[in-house]
Formats: sequence, structure tokens, C-alpha cells
Amino acid sequence: NDNKSYLSTMATAAEKSFQLQMQMRRNTEEMSEFLKEMSEWTSDVKRKDETLKADNDTDAAIIPPIRSQPKPRKKAKRVKPVNEKDDEGGKKKDSKISGYDYRAWDKFDVDAALKQVDGEGEKVVNEEQEEGSTDEEEYSKMEEERRQHQAVYFKEKGNDFFKKGKWEDAVECYTKGLQHDSLNAVLFANRAMALLKLKKYAAAVVDCDCSIELDDSYTKAYLRRATAHLKLDHKREALDDFKKVLEFEPENKLAVSTVKKLEVELEPVEEYKPRQPGDITNMKRVKPLSDKPMRRIHVEEVSLEEYTKFNLGLNKNNVIEIIESDEFVKLAASLDKTDFESLKAAPFAAPPSKPDPAPVKKVQYQDLPTQVPANSLQFNADVRRLKNTPEKLFEYIKKIDPDVYPKLFQQSLEADQLFMFLDILEKFYIPNNLPIYHELYYLTKVNRFSMAIMFKTKHQDQTINTLMKYLLRHSDAGKDAINNLIRSYGTSL
Repeated sequence: NDNKSYLSTMATAAEKSFQLQMQMRRNTEEMSEFLKEMSEWTSDVKRKDETLKADNDTDAAIIPPIRSQPKPRKKAKRVKPVNEKDDEGGKKKDSKISGYDYRAWDKFDVDAALKQVDGEGEKVVNEEQEEGSTDEEEYSKMEEERRQHQAVYFKEKGNDFFKKGKWEDAVECYTKGLQHDSLNAVLFANRAMALLKLKKYAAAVVDCDCSIELDDSYTKAYLRRATAHLKLDHKREALDDFKKVLEFEPENKLAVSTVKKLEVELEPVEEYKPRQPGDITNMKRVKPLSDKPMRRIHVEEVSLEEYTKFNLGLNKNNVIEIIESDEFVKLAASLDKTDFESLKAAPFAAPPSKPDPAPVKKVQYQDLPTQVPANSLQFNADVRRLKNTPEKLFEYIKKIDPDVYPKLFQQSLEADQLFMFLDILEKFYIPNNLPIYHELYYLTKVNRFSMAIMFKTKHQDQTINTLMKYLLRHSDAGKDAINNLIRSYGTSL
């Protein structure tokens, strides 16, 4: 029994010793892993610290100094007087002469010493003035750069507000940018665009005037001023601005179409003045209808009785028939006086019957295009072919995925095309309960959408209201998304 108890005790001790060794080994591994992670963390912190120091140094070099900070001034360097050398030893003399050295005082040149002192003083003053002017130039240059950075910051912030449809916030940001850089033509033009969205057309014209005065080749300023003039019904001024745009961009489709339209509307109507007898001024020479040589026809006046007898005749059934006037004129023009006299006594035969009109050929419309358009030129050609068949035009537009609208139109979206889309959505999509959110949304992503939507009429505004009300009732899009869409289309429900 003692041996068994001893053996069990030894086995228990060996097991505990083994467990203790395993625990120590695990503790050692955990400690090594912890130290390794600590070392990696330390090196990572050092690396980030060095990166932050480098960024701070770069930012400190770019950021201009704080306003109202005292200007650093450099200390003026004082010019030490050059002591004269002795003729004998070549050593520097003491600049101070002893009061008892009368011989030195006899040799001392007072005028030369005064000139030397005055020259040193002027030199010090000039150096201080040069250093001061250099500091002021550097400070003014840094201040100008700081103002320009602030103007760019507010311009970008205003652009973000404009894209979100927050026109008033955009106007405020552009105004703050102009406070920092009042000679920036882009800021004036951008604020004019936001004012157009707010329907403040007169203020938009003033901002465009300022932008053009600063940069007379800025095309967008002319376009926005022309749009504001159209809204104010200043058609003559709008026409002048659109013509100015064509001087810089001859292929601008919006300007070309609007100029043609305004020229027709503004074409002066000449007042009718009856021509007096004998007045041959401004008479146009009539071009003959035929190239054959003309011949003179003798015309003789006849009485009403003779004219009636001439125009009436008896046919074989002794029935009076009236000759058609056109046939009579043709026949009379081909006869001379002798034939005319003989014609009065002879009865007229019935005029020849007119030939049956040729059958009218019905125009067959071309079939619906099978391919989706790859660019705006192909789209315009297809729309021209299908414009007289709205049903086929609806089927054609339905085949185009809305997300390709920006790529399809790029810079060529015209106001007529935009309103054609909206008309199709109202007349065909809504009656068929088709979704229209993506169509309306991706139209706003086309580059020239904001310019094209400005030319909407009252009727087209009603169409947009109908589409937005349909969206609010049937669309799965969120209310915020629909409200952003309403702001983009410039309407209010």
C-alpha cells in the first residue's frame, strides 16, 4: 500500500510538473507575441508621426500668415568704421584720440570725419528702407494668395450647393467668394446662374455685366445674360448676346436656333403704301414663266351683248352650255381677229371632259428602328422619321435605357428634345402606369439640362407638374429624392 501511494504521489507530481512546464511555455509564447505586437505598434506610431510632421511642414509652407500678425523685421546691419593704418607699423590705430595728443589733433581732418559719419548713416537708412519694402511686397503677395485660395474655396462650396438645388446658399457662397476676390469673372457668372434659378432676372443681368466687363470673351456670361433678357422680354438685347456667343462658338446649337427664332420675331413689318400711278420705284421685273419667245396678242373690246353671245352656244341637243372661263381664255388667245368673227356665229361644242385624277399613293411610314441609337446624330435622325407617329416614337424611346442619356446626348441636348421627352412621358408612360423616375433623373444628368430647362413655357411647366404629381403617388423613390428632382426641374407643386 505504501508503494502504491508513493507511486501515485510521484505520478501526480510528474503530471503537475508537466502542466507547469506547458503553462510556462504558453506564457512565454504569449509574451513574445505581445512584445512583437508592441514593437510593430511602436514602429507604426513613429511612421505616422513622421508623416504628420512632414504634412505639417508642407501646410505651414502653403498657408499664408495670420491676419493682423506683426510683420517680421530684419535687424539692420551696422557698418563698422574702417580704422586707418599707421604708415609705419601697418597696425590699426585707435579710433579715439587722446586729449593730450595735440599733434594728432592738429592732423585730424574734421570735415572728412563728418562726411564719413554722414555716409555711414545714409547707408544704414537705405538698407533699412530696402529691407522694409521687400517685407511689405512679400506680405502683400502672401495676402493676395490667401484671398484667392479663399475665393476658390467658396466657389467650390457654392457649386456643391447649386448641384443640390440650394440656390440661395449658392448665392451666399458666391458672394463671400467675391468679397475675397472681386475681380473673378467666374464668380459673377456663377452667381448670375443661381439668380436665374431664383427668377431674379434683373440681378442676373447685372452680374453678367460685371463678368463680361472683367472678361469680355467669357461665353457663359453672354449665354446667361441672353437667357435673363429673354425672361425679361428684352428680345433685341438677347439677340445681340446670342450673336456674340456665335462669334466665339459658331457651332453652339442653342445660340443658332435661338438667333433664327428671334430674327423672325424681330423682322420689321413694312407698312403697306398703295402705289401711285406712274410710280415705278422699287418695281421688280417679273421673270417669264417660259423660255419661249413672247408674241403680242391683239385685244379688242366688245359689248356685254356680244360677250354673252360669244360665250353661249347650242350643242347638238339644243341645250345652252356655258364654256368654262379657263378654256375660253386659252381658245381666245390662240385665235386672230378673223377667227374671232367666225367664232361668234358658230355654236361651241362642249368642253372636253377632264381626265380622272391619278390615284393618291398613301405614304407608308418606315418601320421602327431596331437598334438603340449610339449618338445624338442617330437619335435626331430617327426622331425626325418618327415624329408624325407618336406611338412608334414612344416605343422607340422606351427601348433606350435611361442611364445612357448623359452619354447619348453629351453636349447636344436641345430644349425641343427635352420637352419632347417630357411630352412622351405624360401622354404614354402615365396612361400605361410605367415608372418615370429614372427617365426624369438621368435627364438632369445631361450636361446642358440646366440651360435647356430655362426655356420652358407655361404649358410645359404644367406638364412637369403632372409628372411630379404622378411620381409622388406611384414612385418607389424616396420623398427627398423626388424633392431634389422637383428643384432640378424648377417647379413647385
